[in-house]
Amino acid sequence: MRVIFLVLATSILSQAQGQYWQQEVNYEIEVALNDRSNELNGFEKIVYTNNSPDTLTYIWFHLWPNAYKDERTAYGEQSLRNGSTQFYFSSKEERGYINRLDFKVNGISAKTVDHPQHIDITKLILPTPLAPGQKIVITTPFHVKLPFNFSRSGYNKKNFQVTQWYPKPAVYDGLGEEDGWHPMPYLDQGEFYSEFGKFVVRITVPAHYVVAATGVLQTPSEIELLRTRSFRNDSVAKTRATGKIIVDSASTKTLEFVQDKVHDFAWFANPDFLVEQDTCMLPSGKVIDIYAFYTEDYRKLWKNSVAFCKDAARFFSAEVGEYPYQTISAVQGVPSTGGGMEYPTITIISPIVRQRDLDIILAHEIGHNWFYGILASNERSHPWMDEGFNTFYEYKYTINKYGSKPEYSEILLQTLVKQHRDQPISTSSEALSKFGYAATPYHKTSKWLQLMEEKLGPARFREVMQRYYETWKFRHPQPDDFLAILRPELGTEADTIFGMLHQQGDIPTGEKEKLQIISPFKPKTFAAYLETPSKNTLLITPALGFNSYDKLMIGAVVSNYKLPPSSVQFIAAPMYSTGAKQFNGIGRLGYTAWSDGGNRQMEIFVSGARFSNNTIEPADGKAISTSFTKLVPGFELTFKPRDVQKPSRAFVEWKSFFIGEQPLRYREDTAFVFPDTLVSQVYTKDKLQQAIHQLRVGIDNNRALYPYSADLSLQSSKHFTRLAFEMDYFFNYAKGGLFLRFFAGKFLYTNNKSYDYGYDISRYFLNLTGASGYEDYLYRSYFLGRNHYEGLASQQIMIRDGGFKVSTELLSREIGKTDNWLAAVNLSTSIPAKVNPLAVFPISIPLRLFADIGTYAEAWEANSEKSRFLYDAGIQLSLNNEMINIYFPLFYSSEFTDYVKSVHTKNRFFRTVTFSLNLSSSLKQVNRQLSF
Repeated sequence: MRVIFLVLATSILSQAQGQYWQQEVNYEIEVALNDRSNELNGFEKIVYTNNSPDTLTYIWFHLWPNAYKDERTAYGEQSLRNGSTQFYFSSKEERGYINRLDFKVNGISAKTVDHPQHIDITKLILPTPLAPGQKIVITTPFHVKLPFNFSRSGYNKKNFQVTQWYPKPAVYDGLGEEDGWHPMPYLDQGEFYSEFGKFVVRITVPAHYVVAATGVLQTPSEIELLRTRSFRNDSVAKTRATGKIIVDSASTKTLEFVQDKVHDFAWFANPDFLVEQDTCMLPSGKVIDIYAFYTEDYRKLWKNSVAFCKDAARFFSAEVGEYPYQTISAVQGVPSTGGGMEYPTITIISPIVRQRDLDIILAHEIGHNWFYGILASNERSHPWMDEGFNTFYEYKYTINKYGSKPEYSEILLQTLVKQHRDQPISTSSEALSKFGYAATPYHKTSKWLQLMEEKLGPARFREVMQRYYETWKFRHPQPDDFLAILRPELGTEADTIFGMLHQQGDIPTGEKEKLQIISPFKPKTFAAYLETPSKNTLLITPALGFNSYDKLMIGAVVSNYKLPPSSVQFIAAPMYSTGAKQFNGIGRLGYTAWSDGGNRQMEIFVSGARFSNNTIEPADGKAISTSFTKLVPGFELTFKPRDVQKPSRAFVEWKSFFIGEQPLRYREDTAFVFPDTLVSQVYTKDKLQQAIHQLRVGIDNNRALYPYSADLSLQSSKHFTRLAFEMDYFFNYAKGGLFLRFFAGKFLYTNNKSYDYGYDISRYFLNLTGASGYEDYLYRSYFLGRNHYEGLASQQIMIRDGGFKVSTELLSREIGKTDNWLAAVNLSTSIPAKVNPLAVFPISIPLRLFADIGTYAEAWEANSEKSRFLYDAGIQLSLNNEMINIYFPLFYSSEFTDYVKSVHTKNRFFRTVTFSLNLSSSLKQVNRQLSF
C-alpha cells in the first residue's frame, strides 16, 4: 500500500508543479588537521537554494561524527546487531564527535533543536522562513574529534580517512515521511542521500602529508609535486631505514580542491603516500586525470592501479554514459578500512592481496561515480538502485576482462533462498540482515538486471540504460523513475518483472544445472564450482583417520554437503583400519525442510558410526580389539524469530541411540592360567546392546554482546533416566571475555538401585571431574585413546556434567561421581595481552584462566566427611578457535591433592594436565552461524 501511495503522491505532486525540482547546496569549507590529537577545526559556509514549491521554516542537518560519540547511537546499535563489539568496547580516546557549532543564517544567530532519537541529527530553525526560489547563507564553525577508523571515517596511526565529517543538510525532495525531509542517522550498513552543489574546500595539513581528495586540486605547488611519478616526501624517505619519521609538524600547507555537481566531499591524508598519475582518454575523446595513492608496502600490488582505473573509466563511460568530471583518484587504505568505499571522483580500498581482486574492486568503486555519484538515488531506502546496478556492471567488466567471475555471492544468495531467509530487492538498507545486505541489493539485483538484458537484448538494454543516465544525471531518481523508462520496453512483461522487486526467492535464469563432482584429483572442479555454484554437487575425496586402537585408517569421503544446502544431505566416510584390520567409518543422511516464513526448520536424520574402542596387546599371542557401533535416528525442529536480524533460535530435538559394544570380560573358566595360554583364551568379547533415548529443548542467542544458550535434556534407557540442564553465557569486555557455564543434573534408577544390571552402570552417573572416553557412553566425542589409562591419550577429557578439568579416572569411584544429583559452575576468562606471558611470540597464543566449583548429593548426607564444595583452577591454552584446549590445574581441593599424591609418584604436575578436543562442537557452531 505504501508503494501505491508514493506513486500516487508523486503523480499528484508532478501535476501540481509541472516539473521535477531539487534543492541546491553549495559549500565553502576551511579545515585544518591536527595529526597529533586527531582533530579537525573548520569553518563552513553554505549557500542553500530552495527550489521546492514549499516555504521552509527549518532545515535538518546531519552531524555524522556524533555517530561515534557513544555506543547507543544508531551506528553503535547496528554494529552490535551485525556481530561486532569493537566500537562498543572502544576507549574514550578512540571515539569521536562534532561540537563547537554556532549556526548563523544570513548573519543572524539561529538555534537548533536536537533530534528526538539520534544525536547525529539536528534541526536548524530558520530565523525567517525560506520562500520558494530564495536562497540563504548558513555559516558555522565546527570541531571534529576523529574516531579510530571503525567504519568509514577516522584515523589509524598516521593514516586519516576524513569522510562524513562536516555539517550537511538533509535532502528535501517532497517524498519523505515528514514533509519531504530525509534526516538519517549514520550507519555502517546503509549509505547516503545528499543534495548536489559545488564544493570549494581548503585543507590545511602538516607539510609532510600527502592529501587525496574529491575534485580538482587548485594549488599549483602541490600540483607540480604530484606530477612526479612514485613521489614520496624526502624527509620520510631518508628516515624510513631508521624506523623514525622526522618532520616539523609546525610547518603546514593549505591545499584547495574544487568540484561542482557533486553531493559529498571526502579527503585522505598520509605522510607515506606514493603517487602515480596519468591521463586517460575516454571513448568520446575527452581526457581526464587518473591518480593512485598508496604506500611503499603495496607498491608491487598497486603498480598497475592507474591502468585499472583507466579501464574502469572507459568501460563505464561506454556502457552507461560519459564520465562528467575531470579526475578519478584511487587511494589505498588500511585494514580497518573494511573493503572499499566510494565518494565523488575518489575511492578508497583496503589492502588487497591479488592484482585481479584489486582491479575488480577498483572497477566496482569507480563505477559508483555513476550509480551513487551522478545518479544520486536514496541509497538508504533503495540500496538496489546503487549497489545492484553497479554490481551488474562490475560483473560485465569482470567477464569481459577475465572471462568469468567468482560467484561467492551466488552461493550466499542460494543459501538464503533455500532456507527461506532471503529478502526482497526493495528492502531498505537498515531492514536487511547482515548476510541479506551482501546478497540482495548487490547480487540479486544484478541478476534481475541480467534478466531484463536477456529480455531486451544487449544493444537495446544498453540504449535504455544510457537514456536513464542522460535523463537523470545529477538528480535524484526514485524507483518509479527508472521503471517508467523501462516499462515501454518490456510491454506486457513489465508488471511481472517489476513485481520481482518486492518478492522473496531467486531470480529465474532458465539455466539447467549439471551434476558437478568435486575431487582433489580434479583441482579445477572446485574453482569451477565457485564460479558457477550448483545445487547438484558431489564431493569425493580421500580420507585419513587415526586413533590408538585402529591406528591409521585409510578411506574416502563421499558427500553432497555444501552451500547452498540440498534438502537431502549425506556424508559417508568408509575407512579401513590398519590396526584392527576391519572396516570402520561414519555416515549421516538427513532431510531438511524450511517453512515459507523462514522461521521454522525441520530435519529428519539418521547417522551411524563404527570404530575400535579398546585393544589388549599381550607380550605373546594375538591382540584383541573391541569395537562399537552406533545408529542414531532422530529429528530436530528449529524455530527462529521472524526478524531476520536477530541471531537467535529455539529448538526441540529427539534422538535415539542404538549402541552396540564389545566389552572385554575375564573368563571365569580360566582361573588357573597356564603359561602358554593365549590372551584370546583368557578374555571374551561379549556383545552389549543399549538403547538410550534423548529429548532436548533449548535456545541459542548468538548475539555479539553477551551471547548465551541453554538446554534441558532428558535421557532414558530401560535402566536409568538422566535429567540435565546446562546454560552457557559469555560476558564480553574490551579485549576478551568471561565464559560462564552452569550445570545441574539428576540421576534416577528405573529399577531398584541394587538391581544386577549385568554391566558397569556407573559410567552413566553424573560426574564433577573430567569425563574420560569410557564415560562417553553416547560416543559423541573424538578420543585419541578412549580407554587408555596411561600416556598422553589417557589425559584427554570431555567437558560434560560438572566440567572440572582435573581427572580422577584411576579411581574405582571417581571424586565427585554421583548417582543422585550434582550442580557446578565453570568459569573461563581471557588474559589481557599486557600480562600474557606468551604475548612475546610473533603469533597470537591465547591463554585463559579457568575455575570450577561444584557440589553433589553425597557431600550433603548426614555424617558425610566429604567436602561439600569441590574446586579447581588453573591456566587454559586454547588453540584453533578453541578446537583444542589444554588445561593446567594449579589449585584444587584437598581431595584432588590426595588423589594426585597417591596415584602419581612421578611428574605429578604433568600428570594433572588434561586436554579436550571439541571437533563436533566447533562444526556445530559453524553450522549455526550459517543458519542464522
